[in-house]
Amino acid sequence: MPVRSRQEKAVQDMRQDRSRNKQSFLHGALILAAATVVVKLIGAVFKIPLSILIGGEGMGYFTTAYGLYNPIVALAVAGLPVAVSKVVAANAAAGRYRDVRRIFSLSRLFLAVAGLAGLGVILLGSGAFVRLSGNPGAFWAVAAISPALFFSCVMAAYRGYYEGLRNMYPTGVSQVIEAAVKLVLGLGLSYAAIFYGRQSYRSTGLVFGRFAANQQQADLLVLQFAAAAAVAGVTLSTCFGMLFLMVRHKILGDGIQEKELHRAPPPQGRRILLKELVVIAVPVCLGSLVTNLTSIVDLFSVMNRLGAAITSAPKEILSMYEGMVPQNMELSGLPNYLWGCYQGLAVTIFNLVPSITVTFGVSALPSVTTAWTRRNRRETQKNIESVLRITALVALPAGLGLTVLSEPILNLLFGARPQEVLVAAPLLRTMGIAVIFVAIASPVYSILQAIGRADLPVKFMLIGAGIKLGVNFVLVAIPQVNIQGAPVGTIGCYAFIVLASLISLKRLTKLSFHVGSVFIKPLLCGGMCVAAAWAGYGLLARVIGQKTATVLAVILGGGIYLIALLVTKTLQKDDVLMLPKGEKIAKALEKRGFIG
Repeated sequence: MPVRSRQEKAVQDMRQDRSRNKQSFLHGALILAAATVVVKLIGAVFKIPLSILIGGEGMGYFTTAYGLYNPIVALAVAGLPVAVSKVVAANAAAGRYRDVRRIFSLSRLFLAVAGLAGLGVILLGSGAFVRLSGNPGAFWAVAAISPALFFSCVMAAYRGYYEGLRNMYPTGVSQVIEAAVKLVLGLGLSYAAIFYGRQSYRSTGLVFGRFAANQQQADLLVLQFAAAAAVAGVTLSTCFGMLFLMVRHKILGDGIQEKELHRAPPPQGRRILLKELVVIAVPVCLGSLVTNLTSIVDLFSVMNRLGAAITSAPKEILSMYEGMVPQNMELSGLPNYLWGCYQGLAVTIFNLVPSITVTFGVSALPSVTTAWTRRNRRETQKNIESVLRITALVALPAGLGLTVLSEPILNLLFGARPQEVLVAAPLLRTMGIAVIFVAIASPVYSILQAIGRADLPVKFMLIGAGIKLGVNFVLVAIPQVNIQGAPVGTIGCYAFIVLASLISLKRLTKLSFHVGSVFIKPLLCGGMCVAAAWAGYGLLARVIGQKTATVLAVILGGGIYLIALLVTKTLQKDDVLMLPKGEKIAKALEKRGFIG
């Protein structure tokens, strides 16, 4: 073959390899996106019937344990796999496949040991933890969550390994398996615990071997064990996810061919590779942990301060919640009940919007990074404005809608628990405002990371957590405010984070952003949407059922919102191009003069 032909063939092969890599990246991104959507839907299906099954009291115990589990998830699902995948990807790109295998072995061993250590700490410290949180009834639920740390850590090693090798299938499938097992076993075990506990009390006067003096005490014990059973379902789900990855790896391997191993240079020392892993893992994991500081602050402050408020003015607080709490509830059980209504109902709805907007920041990260690296100011500004505008287009109507229709939405989803809905409705009303700031915070975090200042959001988050702690400490202890002070603290925390991040972003980039197109227009359109939904619900609720009226009001608001976006030309062409078949949609809208 002539030299020129060989060169042309080499160039062609290189182009094909690049194309395959791009396709594999896009394919992998779609797999993870699809898995995330499925997992979120299953998660919502799990939390809503669980809240109906065990009520505010049971959810108080469940969410106390889950509040401990969330930082674990942040580390094991978000932080550690990223660290492992970065090290694996870097060595795989350099053809150091023996190092890749050794990194996997080291990371699996390291994370397994860390998981076992964490399991022991949580299991032995369960009693101290529930006392510090002010919820001793959550002991069994906290103990039941402890093995999840070990399973999640081992899973992280496998997920990070496969992601580093650009194989997203194992991660996506394991996530779906996790969610499905949690749904089935979590609800199933909780129902079984309630059935067995009540049957046991009727026949023996004991609930899971513990004496109950009366029906009220028996019901309380049943809920404690029902919450623990639901948590056990969560723990078992992580076990099933881990087992799937282990079995898959055993049967199918990792895709590295023997010839690639043969050509690879000798592996580096274990100490060197472990140091490389730790250096990357520590900042990534700290960043993941810091983003959960507000939930940790709530966990250790709200119930304790509620106890202080109830102690200082028990009659006043009982009168505030007259008709909203179960009959014959002891005063000592009220903090757990209010906490369960807050976390189990209001926060469950609250978390849906930020879980969507976080993907906007992740999607924008590569484009912003590329433009910033190339010092293309125009492209950088365009990309930043686009992600902020799209985030605002989702966050503003959703947040305002939750504020205006908090009670109808809660009734639609948790109608079987009317007392809990009455408690949660004013909390969700306040949290609707917080949703706007929380939803914007994550994309801004990604943008700052893209321009090389990932340290700033961490610093701002620490200050924000301090603000939330201060607000919780003062407001929740005021009898007239009590649990309603917690969402106020969330607003203060994230309002500071967003404002500080945006100011820093403007200062670092030296760009002048178009505030009108990014925030003002979406706010006006969101206001029209919410006004239409509120008016529609008010009229329809008098004629048809409240639940049907809620659904129709949301549809009406969505329709008005879409019309407002088109009439005001709030959507930009670059925004539309990000959608599936965006070019066709953009051409059609541009032809009719509906986009800016």
